[in-house]
Amino acid sequence: MKKVHYISGLPRSCSTLLCNLLAQNPNFHSSASSALIDLMYPARKNLAEESSFHAMQPDEAETMFLDWARGGISHAYDSLTDRPVVFDKGRSWIGYLDLLYQMFPDAKVLVTVRDIRGIITSMETLRRKHPAYWASEEHPPTQFTTIERRAQAWLASPKLGLAIERLNEAVRLHGDKLYFVHAENLTKDPIGELEKIHEYLGEPFDPSVYDPKNVQQYTHEHDGVWWPQGNHTIKPQIKPLVPKWREVLGRELSEQIRAKFEWVNEL
Repeated sequence: MKKVHYISGLPRSCSTLLCNLLAQNPNFHSSASSALIDLMYPARKNLAEESSFHAMQPDEAETMFLDWARGGISHAYDSLTDRPVVFDKGRSWIGYLDLLYQMFPDAKVLVTVRDIRGIITSMETLRRKHPAYWASEEHPPTQFTTIERRAQAWLASPKLGLAIERLNEAVRLHGDKLYFVHAENLTKDPIGELEKIHEYLGEPFDPSVYDPKNVQQYTHEHDGVWWPQGNHTIKPQIKPLVPKWREVLGRELSEQIRAKFEWVNEL
């Protein structure tokens, strides 16, 4: 049975980089985008709707579900890795923290965040680089005619907007239990940030196992479904993120986004 930690957070916030950096530690296994939490969705639906559960005492049915879920999570990686500590990366964990902490009150969750201007800049840069692959998002097309409209549409989308809403609620309800990994800090001072992460996790820290100048791709995702929006290929050498939002988004839009989402930078 593995010790499982969790990685969640905002899109385009260096979660893949974090996973591959952590995997340089021979005791750590990091997942690609994981469907582990998705395995619980139909079980939760059955708990609420199936007559067989309704025939049970509600507290016993809930206890059965929680024990089943705990066992499934604790043993999900038994055959996938020999490494004793696992990081399960799932974008949805941050939206189901109540359930996670009911199952595992002492769960450790790393939440990757990034200046929202940087996230939208990254999305717009990918769109300009690969415009043909964004056609599926342009419904209705009037929402994507300008960078202002595209930013507004992305901020209202499940990919980014829902993630920000979940982050806001997670901070309000569970902020003291989470560790927020700022992409800017991770790329500027990887070793310093890793030391803080290890302290939060309660894991021994040995900086010699990490090499930010040579991070090999440990996680492998089938990006065909989401590419290029979901490109999960990392570069081997970590370099600080360079703010480019004024050039890409413009001064006025950048300032509007900063004013609305400055709270993310203050986490």
